[in-house]
Amino acid sequence: MTTVADRKIWTSAEEPPPARIRLTTSRSRREMLDGSWWPGSRDPVRELTSLVVALTAEGVGTVERVMLQPTAWDRHPRRIGIGDRVLRVGWFTTLDAGLVILTGQGDLRIDLAVVPPQTAFAVATAAMQAASRPGAGIRPPEQRHPGPPLSSRAGEGGNGHNQSRRDSATATRA
Repeated sequence: MTTVADRKIWTSAEEPPPARIRLTTSRSRREMLDGSWWPGSRDPVRELTSLVVALTAEGVGTVERVMLQPTAWDRHPRRIGIGDRVLRVGWFTTLDAGLVILTGQGDLRIDLAVVPPQTAFAVATAAMQAASRPGAGIRPPEQRHPGPPLSSRAGEGGNGHNQSRRDSATATRA
């Protein structure tokens, strides 16, 4: 049953900061990451707005849905308004907290390693570079980012599209 809270569309009250992302430069295969993302906080409305705007600017396609692990975030909205669109958010306890999966029109699927917001700059930069290297396979959580594993389950692979990715860190170089 859908509740009123499930139908609420959350929006960011302030201009979201530039996303700190780094995308791979080569085609993804099922066992690969498409890059990395270092959110600045645990606020999914603010951070996902920033991420989707950055990915749209990179020309990856129209992101319509995102999958996250709930323990990694402070609140759990199901819909986020971004411009004239609504991003649907799914919360999965079985998903690794160190992974975000974005899907959209056509066969769009983007799997990004998530560097926790509190990570030191040098460590986060190294983790983002490692995750965005061509051929970077899914690694156990303890190898993707610092600190204890966030989940015992490793991420679930990249996408099958054949788009070329530019190495990027929108607005803020990672």
